Amino acid sequence: MTPEQGPIDPAIQHRYSGQWADCQKRARTTYENAACLAAEFSRQDAALNRAWKSAFDRTPSAKRGPLLAAQRKWLAARDPFCRADADGFRGGTIEPIIYVDCRVELTIRRTIWFERLR
Repeated sequence: MTPEQGPIDPAIQHRYSGQWADCQKRARTTYENAACLAAEFSRQDAALNRAWKSAFDRTPSAKRGPLLAAQRKWLAARDPFCRADADGFRGGTIEPIIYVDCRVELTIRRTIWFERLR
């Protein structure tokens, strides 16, 4: 969620990397801001993959199938959800930022969920 959309959850904001913060400080254009977020998405996606593997490995084998199915559904829904969120800004320069920031935030939320999954 961008500041334009409302307050950012501190637990989520805390997960954004130092590289993202440094990039944002240097960014001067919308394109540069979007590039910072795209790089952050790659970092957060890698963190999600690590959390997923750890959660899957500690999940009892009888529950692994449903967990895998749930993750596939989540992945299939994330980008269309974010596209719909960004569509409210269609044609504006902030549209790509809304889209990729949504992807980053949802990925962080999912990572936290996997880290807490027991």
